[in-house]
Amino acid sequence: MSRTDEFELTSDLLDAIAWKFLASEFTGRCYVGWPIEQRLDQYLIRQGLPDLVDDGSTFIALLGRVMSNIGPAFRSGVLAVSAG
Repeated sequence: MSRTDEFELTSDLLDAIAWKFLASEFTGRCYVGWPIEQRLDQYLIRQGLPDLVDDGSTFIALLGRVMSNIGPAFRSGVLAVSAG
């Protein structure tokens, strides 16, 4: 992805980023002990989007999109509940 100042962060784009995060390894068992904010932070950095981490209002908006899509992601099978 490009630097965030090179594209407009629409609600559709924030939703797309949120869904990609929800489908990433950062929602798996390896990161179960990490707070959701830290998981999202590290995901964005790994994706080359550190500007989203540094922009507090955008990060909060994105976190809101992640949180509001957890249920739909679980119901659609993007997120799985792991036993143990």
